[in-house]
Amino acid sequence: MAKVTKRDRFIEIATVLEQIEDTEALVEFIDGEIALLDKRAAKPRKPTADQVANEGIKDEIVEILGEADAGRTATEVAVALDVSVQKASQLLRQLVIAGRVTRVEGKGKTKTVFTV
Repeated sequence: MAKVTKRDRFIEIATVLEQIEDTEALVEFIDGEIALLDKRAAKPRKPTADQVANEGIKDEIVEILGEADAGRTATEVAVALDVSVQKASQLLRQLVIAGRVTRVEGKGKTKTVFTV
């Protein structure tokens, strides 16, 4: 089930108000609010400082995985980069989604292997 947004609720309210007499001012207000929400959603967002730093760490992860023949676990990557296992795991997940690495199940532990 998709999350109902503020914009969706405004559209529902405007639809109801259009059926009632003498509510043109309220409908105009709601249409203005919807326009503001659309404008804010359309703005390109700059990456945060952490996101920029994580891109560098992701490149290091790809290098580490490229050197390993049998792949590495998130724990091994975390130790090599001196970051938490949770951070390494999340960055590995993002790399898998981006198609830069492949996640391979094997022998009880999950290994993440670099794809060329």
